[in-house]
Amino acid sequence: MAECKLTVLIVQYQTPELTKLCLRSLWKHTPPERIRVIVVDNNSHDDSIDYLRSLRNITLIERPGSAGETPAAMHARALDLGLQQVDTPYVLSIHTDTIIRSDRWLDYLLGRLEAEERIAGVGSWKLEIQSPLKRLGKQ
Repeated sequence: MAECKLTVLIVQYQTPELTKLCLRSLWKHTPPERIRVIVVDNNSHDDSIDYLRSLRNITLIERPGSAGETPAAMHARALDLGLQQVDTPYVLSIHTDTIIRSDRWLDYLLGRLEAEERIAGVGSWKLEIQSPLKRLGKQ
């Protein structure tokens, strides 16, 4: 059995459908014993919190809101809470709109991280399809 080396940290706020897709794709392409998943709910008041509470294969942290917090501050504080629970050598922070598409994603990521001692982090690129009209400034 492979060792659990990676914690996937997901901050969630009122995105039930995206969160379901994100988590389903993660579990479809990842053996559950290879990762730990921590989801920090950022004070959602919708169906997403009930869905997250029903899951057995995640660690759920329910973060209450604070008056006057900006969205960026909310996200940063949620990440801080999640990071306090990490007990693996590596952590990956993803948004709920991240959809895993390959069974090889984890080996690829860990392979890059462990290729050299000097490597402290790796990232991914964002796939965006920009319309030709937007590139020409006509949209």
